[in-house]
Amino acid sequence: MLEFRRATPEDAPAIHRLNYETFVEEIPQHHPNAERLLVDRFHDTNTYWIGLADGQLVAMCAIRDEHPFSLEQKGVTLPPGEWIEVRLLAVTPAYRNTRTLAGLMRAMLFEATERGVEGIVISGTVREQKLYRRFGFLPFAEPVGTAEALYVPMQLTRAGFMQSETARTLRPKLLLAGPVELSPQVRTALGSQPLPHRSVEASRLLQSVQSRLSHLIQLPHVYTLLGSGTIANDAVAAQLTGRGVILDTGEFGRRLIDHANRAGLEFDVIPLSNGSQLDLSQIEQHTPDWIWTVHCETSTGKLVDLDQLRQYAQTYPTKIAIDAISAVGTTTTDYSFAHFVTFVSGKALRNAPGLAFVAMRERAVPNPLIPRYLDLAGYAPIAFTQSVPLIQAMDVALRELTEAEIVTHQTKLDVFVHELVRRGVPVELGDDQAPGIFSFTLPAILSSVELGRQLGFYGYQVQYESVYLRHANCLQVSTMGWTTDRDLQQVAAYIGTWLQKKTATPESDGFRRGNLGGPNDESFDRGVLS
Repeated sequence: MLEFRRATPEDAPAIHRLNYETFVEEIPQHHPNAERLLVDRFHDTNTYWIGLADGQLVAMCAIRDEHPFSLEQKGVTLPPGEWIEVRLLAVTPAYRNTRTLAGLMRAMLFEATERGVEGIVISGTVREQKLYRRFGFLPFAEPVGTAEALYVPMQLTRAGFMQSETARTLRPKLLLAGPVELSPQVRTALGSQPLPHRSVEASRLLQSVQSRLSHLIQLPHVYTLLGSGTIANDAVAAQLTGRGVILDTGEFGRRLIDHANRAGLEFDVIPLSNGSQLDLSQIEQHTPDWIWTVHCETSTGKLVDLDQLRQYAQTYPTKIAIDAISAVGTTTTDYSFAHFVTFVSGKALRNAPGLAFVAMRERAVPNPLIPRYLDLAGYAPIAFTQSVPLIQAMDVALRELTEAEIVTHQTKLDVFVHELVRRGVPVELGDDQAPGIFSFTLPAILSSVELGRQLGFYGYQVQYESVYLRHANCLQVSTMGWTTDRDLQQVAAYIGTWLQKKTATPESDGFRRGNLGGPNDESFDRGVLS
């Protein structure tokens, strides 16, 4: 398993040693010395990113934003804009493979993004031009150097990287609860030329989408808004009257409370965020006109027992409102007992974000007292400017969302959990575990942010950056996108191995041993630059 991070002063001897092995012994740029150490002339202003295998430095690169760059000192004129220069890209022979170079490349792009520059400039060795071009690098000047060590000035922009042959290798696959990994067919639909949203074709397309969603949710009326789940829940709040009950399930349950407060609604709160289960007697003591809850609490990956609400709806005339944003598409659920269900395009429906849906048991009634955009009665089917490419992509995504595909969420979660357990990671799953989101809280001595970034360098983007996740030191892995069993198995294997190494002591090796990311990927010849 490789770990990528910024170097610390303690890493300097190992950096000087790899620098010597690469640029003295392998590529004769400098004279030998008895210490077998090479200190770069820009060492004090370099930011080093390093790759470690079992604690040993096996890969590195140096990044600078101070002028003059090494290239400028060689008489090369840089392209217009702000850049960082990457030098001293060096990898020990056993780890010269796609995975290692991809990790360093992600580190470079991470640094460029953090610094807000156009991209990266490098001196790429002549013999590896094919490799660099595959990663999106383009020459911008004539070669420089000596016959023994000839280099080509090259640049890499973020746009150039995304269009490169290996962008899919470098771009982390999304294991997020939104945005999610999309299918190629959905990506193609998103790139189509927009149609007039008032056209007959656009209306027919949206009606087709809403008909499919109605069948999926088991409610007859579906309204489509341009926006996020927030606007869908605002639209529901505008429909509620009387005094209600809101289930506080955690971060997203409390967001429903905020929606209700902003809409001036009267309500009581039943706390469930401490892990307690819903008890119908808690609701009965309030005799509410409406009940509002999430189906899946996104912050924890826990499901609310809708059977309890279904039983209640059979006995009382209470209106049931469900935020199913993180549930729809991950399970086959009959919501026909509910009066309002909200969900969005950018999660398990596997489309890009931007469409918000409100499904209703009864047709919306016009209400001139609420904001116009929230008056769902005006949607017939398109009330305001709408993104037809998003609707076209939604139509494609729904055709792909078969019952067999919905089942894969549970299958992938099972694979993920099984691999964690096999790696010695203790996992406890309750009956309320959602198939779409797994939340993993790390011990206080470890950092969910550090683990999340390492997974990003490895090639998988997981959820860890939200404020509520950072506060809980929690990392989330989602099955919602077009991912595979193998993706989930690899992520679990990496997590298990990372935890083992971070918790190992001289007396105990921590979790069960495992190996991931060894030097067995596609190899390259040198993978070095000056």
